[in-house]
Amino acid sequence: MRTFFYDDRPLEDHLAETSRSIFLAGPTARGVPRTPWRQRVLELLASQGYDGAVVIPEFRDEPFEQAAPRVFGHHGSPVPGMRAVSYDILHWETTGIERSSVVLFWMPFHIAAQDDPASLPGFTTRAEVSRELVRAPHRIVLGMPRGAFSSGHIRYHAHRGGVRIWERLEDTVAAALAQIQSRQ
Repeated sequence: MRTFFYDDRPLEDHLAETSRSIFLAGPTARGVPRTPWRQRVLELLASQGYDGAVVIPEFRDEPFEQAAPRVFGHHGSPVPGMRAVSYDILHWETTGIERSSVVLFWMPFHIAAQDDPASLPGFTTRAEVSRELVRAPHRIVLGMPRGAFSSGHIRYHAHRGGVRIWERLEDTVAAALAQIQSRQ
């Protein structure tokens, strides 16, 4: 299994080298090097023998807050009113989502204190999943546990679009692997 992180730029070049890839979309924990749910997905994929690429919107070894200014934002933003760091991150993530074979969305939305790693509000994830439900619903696998904070609108539009929502992370990963296998 090959992993690609924010540190791996330009992402376009890396994804051009692989025919099977899964983008791990969902809320990112602050203050820790790896969001626990993403670490669990990597473990599940490895245990299933997955040998494709995994695109992880996090830094390889550092918490987001420390690494983002060092890696991104050195050339300015062409979008008026948008910080260069934000532009570069969204460009990287959009490239990953659009060029991956499957986009696995895990959405355990939860609000806690801003510096609490358990706080996973998913503000960006909400926009990304909405965009993909319209743009390419056949490429996404949605997972969201019961009780996820403020999830009704996503559930509604997924239902309208015929996209199933898995309630357990393990089932979400299994569905993503099945979708990758069906495309070979």
